[in-house]
Amino acid sequence: MKFKPLVDKLYWILFIPTNVVVVLLTVIPPFFAPQTLLVTLPILLFLNYFFISPLFGYVELREEDVLIKYGLIIKRIIPYSKIRSAEKKRRFYSDSILSLKNSFEHVDIKYNSFDVTAVSVRDNDKFIDELEKRRKG
Repeated sequence: MKFKPLVDKLYWILFIPTNVVVVLLTVIPPFFAPQTLLVTLPILLFLNYFFISPLFGYVELREEDVLIKYGLIIKRIIPYSKIRSAEKKRRFYSDSILSLKNSFEHVDIKYNSFDVTAVSVRDNDKFIDELEKRRKG
């Protein structure tokens, strides 16, 4: 079962102006000094990857484990046997550095001894119910 990410309006409010500023800061300097393109283009690509990447993430509940795709490249696989709990949270920040979190509402998945990851899916309640069912079953 696959869950698509939840993207808050705040993400779009922050994403669009920030992206416009980054693009302008990348495009304007080469008109004055063309060699700056060698520095600004990699920075533009790097920042745009992190701005756009969360839109391609998802969570998939498979037979034996949970697959969390954080974007275009990074993924994490967590076996159901390692998951301690999954609880719904509502806050701006996340306990984990790596998280699929584009919204204030998210689910903290605690696994192993001290590991936590956050995911924002469109239907958090359904996700938690399905995860608990598979974890105990």
